[in-house]
Amino acid sequence: MIDDIVKPGGAVILQVQNSRKPEQIISVALDEGSGHFETQGLRVLFGLEEVWIERTEFMEWMDEFASVVSFLLETMSAAQDLNLPYGYRDKFEYKGHQYTLFSINGHRELKLQD
Repeated sequence: MIDDIVKPGGAVILQVQNSRKPEQIISVALDEGSGHFETQGLRVLFGLEEVWIERTEFMEWMDEFASVVSFLLETMSAAQDLNLPYGYRDKFEYKGHQYTLFSINGHRELKLQD
């Protein structure tokens, strides 16, 4: 299934697995064309926009962003299990940090606001 999710040509930096549903895995890969890191798998698994993270910011805060992407995966999966619609929040707090997740050109751009 992971081969159906990962785009060719992008260097996968990390993969996040759902702790309750191990078959649900998303990747974060460098999109050479845009220079952003991009999730791969949210559209396939949940029909939602993929998340972009600016390259320099991702490299500086990789552990934080990995944790946030995992949180997003788990909450999307929980909503799906309960047959509830999932909607991204433009601003949210996670583990004491403020984030924005605005829709831009068919994806969501995740930024740390601290």
